[in-house]
Amino acid sequence: MPSKDTNSDLLKRLPIPDLNETLEKYLTRVEPLQDARQNRKTRKCVLSDENVDLMRTLHERLVQYDGQLAKDVPQSSYIEQFWYDAYLLYDASVVLNSNPFFQLQDDPTIRDTSETGSGPYGIFTGQVKRTAKLVTSILKFIREIRHGTLTKDMIRGKIPLSMDQYGKLFGSSRIPPGPGQESCHLQTDTTSHHVIVMYKSQFYWFDVLDVNNFPIFSTPEELEWNLYSIIMDNEKKPLDVDADEAPNIPFGVFTTENRRVWANIRDYVFHDSDPANWKNLKIIDSALFVICLDDVSFKNEEKDELVKSLLCGTSEIELDPTNTSRPFGVQRGTCSNRWYDKLQLIVTRNGKAGINFEHTGIDGHTVLRLATDIYTDSILSFARGVTNVVPDIFQSNDAVKPVPNKPSRANVITIPRKLEWKVDSFLLSSLHFAETRVSDVISQYEFATLDFEQYGSTHMKSTFKTSPDAFVQQIFQVAYYALYGKFETTYEPAMTKMFQNGRTEAIRSVTHESKRFVKSLFDRKPTDEERIKLLQQACAEHSRITKECSMGMGQDRHLYALYCLWNESYKDQIPLPPIFQDNSWSLLNTNVLSTSNCGNPCLASFGFGPVTANGFGIGYIIRDNSVSVVVSSRHRQTHRFLSLIEKSFLEVDHIFERHAAGISAVSAPVDDDTRRTTAKPRANSALKSEDLRFLLGGYDYFDVSVSG
Repeated sequence: MPSKDTNSDLLKRLPIPDLNETLEKYLTRVEPLQDARQNRKTRKCVLSDENVDLMRTLHERLVQYDGQLAKDVPQSSYIEQFWYDAYLLYDASVVLNSNPFFQLQDDPTIRDTSETGSGPYGIFTGQVKRTAKLVTSILKFIREIRHGTLTKDMIRGKIPLSMDQYGKLFGSSRIPPGPGQESCHLQTDTTSHHVIVMYKSQFYWFDVLDVNNFPIFSTPEELEWNLYSIIMDNEKKPLDVDADEAPNIPFGVFTTENRRVWANIRDYVFHDSDPANWKNLKIIDSALFVICLDDVSFKNEEKDELVKSLLCGTSEIELDPTNTSRPFGVQRGTCSNRWYDKLQLIVTRNGKAGINFEHTGIDGHTVLRLATDIYTDSILSFARGVTNVVPDIFQSNDAVKPVPNKPSRANVITIPRKLEWKVDSFLLSSLHFAETRVSDVISQYEFATLDFEQYGSTHMKSTFKTSPDAFVQQIFQVAYYALYGKFETTYEPAMTKMFQNGRTEAIRSVTHESKRFVKSLFDRKPTDEERIKLLQQACAEHSRITKECSMGMGQDRHLYALYCLWNESYKDQIPLPPIFQDNSWSLLNTNVLSTSNCGNPCLASFGFGPVTANGFGIGYIIRDNSVSVVVSSRHRQTHRFLSLIEKSFLEVDHIFERHAAGISAVSAPVDDDTRRTTAKPRANSALKSEDLRFLLGGYDYFDVSVSG
């Protein structure tokens, strides 16, 4: 899926690491996760002549492949197609397995009218205005992309990053396999000018760009009536239970299905004698993005439910037989108001807003840029109504002139048009089973949110003397060890966009240094001074690995490319190298803790589902004075784990406080309200803190086993 990169002439190709270095790094990363016997077996396997010879052969083929790729498609990378295939060959539902979400901060200039009903659109005023402002800003973003004026992504204002992913951000859709095809494919319509709006599972579309890729709606006010009219088209009439009229058909739930099931349904629609449904699908597939207007509100204390709605949708079945406004057993959750194969802007009744995105062609950094720019622009739009002296993050409309002598609004449709679906018994039963399956999936997961406000990156850097990201990664290890007494494979992505078409590399957070620090908290022997030193060593090692990965010199992507090359081209010629048959390969690729740092002040939260059945998905945002964390799992004590993350943050801070004051680490009384030590300074003790008991649920544990 290589594509043109607008600054490819400035960027180097993603390097292929030296094979021997990759194998050594692999052994180093897996060793902390194994016992001595397992590690001896793995080292013998990986360093065997058979494995090294086979891997060297594949490595040479990979170098040849990349060399030819550089000639045929200069704007590419050796991992690019393999990485696309990793997503597109995935056959399970994208819900909770692939699509992440970003929640934007609330707009302080828009009041919640969902209960008061004040404003020009009554209870819908806040939702309509928030949506219109964000969509107007998104259209400016698209204009910049299509006119080639989007400001380049840079690191520290000096190092340019690959911009290729922005071309796949809008007008793209994940299409299920067609007849005879093995995988899904990513379709991008670069000529798309319209959006899809969903409300109560109904679909509407209208054009938002003219033929020259300029926004038709230049102000939010121009968009508001379209959005309000769509809402009222559904609100003005009660739900009709007459099946012959097929009211409120939730066609979007098909995108929650297994890819093969969804493919069969699309094939059935394609061969239908009535082309109406197929035309509808093509309109949705080619849309710039989808706007999901949800008919629910979430209060500030309902953060977990809001996270669920933005990530996978809620599932609420009407089971009240006295409610005559809805058929008994109907799905009324937000999961039916989604189209998961595309980028979605989701806005609730009370103006909470978020982005859910299909992950194949774009990574979090790209969507974070979108979220940052549109949030900033939508907030600044209020200031522009007060004064003209307001900075603009986008180019002005005068920066790029329309093509002369071309009518900019030729053949555009600005009035919303509803997509009408034709259904039969097969489609109705398929919709029913798709809805019951996604409801089952949603019920298997739980979500927990933490807004830790005692300190943030400023404190981590000034007091702890650590990288904030590295520090938070150590906290995750402490919390997991406190709950389970062992270490598990942990994954964090490092961005490799300094290279052409760079995606990510895997940071492996469990190291010998991190284990020594974590164990020191549960051992009576180390002093606070020693614990601090171990923490800083663990963070330094994590930062070193992160930098290594960002330079494309990690081990995971290189090994994955070698495996894919063997599987796709050489499995009939070359035996499978022993490294890929060793248990360590499965171990390192079973990410029990899947983590990602995606921080910016414009975000309120960020998250995704766990990537293994027994795992946790951990999305976190580090701000100057706070840290926000969203944890998901399949009911694996999610709230308890998150509470231990919070307590681990506090305990490490206590260690630094005690050390700075020279307070005993064994007998210092603690103020239960503040969790701060209240004893007078004493000589630093080698014994552990009484505070640490709360990391183990209040049990007086003496020494936890620190051999894991």
